[in-house]
Amino acid sequence: MVAGLIACSVSVGMAAEDGGTPLTLDAALSVPLSGQYGVMAAEAGLAAARADQAEVASWSDPMISLHGQLRYIRPSNVAPDPNNRHDNALGITARRQLFDFGRQDLRFDAAEEQVSGAKLSVLGREQQQRLAILRAFFSVLMADQQYTVLNERMAVVYVRYDKAKDRKELGMTSDYELAQLRRDYEDVLLARAKADANRRISRRHLAELMGTPDQIPAKLEKPKFTHLFDRKPPELDDTLKKMMQGDPELQALRAEYAGSEHLLQAARDHNAPTIYAEVNGDYYQRELGSRDPFRAGVYIEFPLYDGGLRDARIGRAQAARMGLQARIAAREAALREYATTLVDMIDVQRKAALSRVQALENYSDLNFTRKQTLYQMEKATDLGDAMVEESAAQLERMRATFTLATYWAELAVLEGAPIMTAFSAPASSPQPVPAGGPTVVKSTKEPKS
Repeated sequence: MVAGLIACSVSVGMAAEDGGTPLTLDAALSVPLSGQYGVMAAEAGLAAARADQAEVASWSDPMISLHGQLRYIRPSNVAPDPNNRHDNALGITARRQLFDFGRQDLRFDAAEEQVSGAKLSVLGREQQQRLAILRAFFSVLMADQQYTVLNERMAVVYVRYDKAKDRKELGMTSDYELAQLRRDYEDVLLARAKADANRRISRRHLAELMGTPDQIPAKLEKPKFTHLFDRKPPELDDTLKKMMQGDPELQALRAEYAGSEHLLQAARDHNAPTIYAEVNGDYYQRELGSRDPFRAGVYIEFPLYDGGLRDARIGRAQAARMGLQARIAAREAALREYATTLVDMIDVQRKAALSRVQALENYSDLNFTRKQTLYQMEKATDLGDAMVEESAAQLERMRATFTLATYWAELAVLEGAPIMTAFSAPASSPQPVPAGGPTVVKSTKEPKS
């Protein structure tokens, strides 16, 4: 009866997952992210930085303008043609900056550093997005297994409650005992309903992170990370060095800081002279001796007084540089703390957490064997509790494995490496423990796969 309830419930809950190719972790982490809103925001920042760079570059290009006027006048009595009351004109001017003593180069270098920083920000955002996809992928698998555990537990509790109702009719069970069993059944039924809802919610969340909200994955293929328990955590000093050199966010901040240095120097050179060339061609309806139809020349401008504009620009550039210094220091401190945490937690997961999982699996194995023996001797009516223990042990195996895999993925991201490199197995790797937990056939005891 327990098996029938479980099979019926699972067939209803998983009906939407029948058929189709399971989504693999590699496929989930390989989806294009250009349409994902988080990455789009970073790409918008990159587009803005490139636009600023193009604007700065245009300052040294020739500037050509057309100017004209339609004007009615009352000429002076001494004018060459006092009867001409129209002073219309049309002209064209071409101007190009020739030399500004390095300020343009400094501004362009600053814009170039901003573009480099924006590119790194996009890369960092994509890596963080893929890390979020990884966590969401694991959450779906965990939600499915949690549902399986509660589904089996619900079936066991229901059978006990149903039998108690039969015994109540025969006067073999009190109202208190029946009420207690019903309370337990309703509790696990509610928990199972929440777990079932969480399966759908977690899949929706994964689809949103992948940028495919209209393609919610039904089946997911469980990845195998057996070798991760054999991999030793890296040395802390080596990890810190790689993070300081490879973290995209830190590198983006450093690029912005280099750009702020160029802007500060350009602000200090604000009052340097500017040399430019200008060519003018004009047509005047009213001829005067001071009007030339064509002019060409090289000019120099040397600011003498700017009312404090130079000091204001220097102050703004210094403030921006100080802000970036603070952000860089904060990021470096966060990386040092994060590196220490990851190295220690990797060691904890591969030792203490694995040891606990093995203890749970050992207990569930012995419990299943014991219950199976009692069942065969007709001293027990079902194997329900043992089935639940087996599924719970699988859940803990998954939790320990996926937590360890997440730590390695976070380490790879902070070192500036692709996430999947965190899971690469050596050429020959021993496999002392199964990934994802034991596979159990409920009718007879089989060895783990």
